[in-house]
Parts: sequence; C-alpha cells; structure tokens
Amino acid sequence: MDTKRIVVQVLVAIVLFIIIALIIEGDFSREMIIEKSRNGIIFGVLYAIYIVVKEKFIKRNKEK
Repeated sequence: MDTKRIVVQVLVAIVLFIIIALIIEGDFSREMIIEKSRNGIIFGVLYAIYIVVKEKFIKRNKEK
C-alpha cells in the first residue's frame, strides 16, 4: 500500500471520528470541536501506525 493511500484512509478516519463524536455528544461549541478534533488526530495517528504495522509485518508473515 502506498503512502498516498494510507494518508487518505487516515484523513477519512479522522473526519468520520470527529463528525460521529460531535453528533453523539450533541454539543457543537468551540471547545467541544477542538477537543474532538484533538482526539480525532490522536486516533488518526494510532490508526496510521496500525495500518503500517499490519502492512509491513502481518502480510509479510502470511506470505512466508
């Protein structure tokens, strides 16, 4: 999987995380948007790490 595809997947995951979190919370104040955006970025970084580890190590082990 190339870098561009990973970046697009992570950005979509961040946006969906923020939108869903705000809808569930029901509060659209500036503070809540900033908090959910920060949480979404953290989620995106963790998701990107997961994708890279899965692609590099798990797929490689299955091919052996």
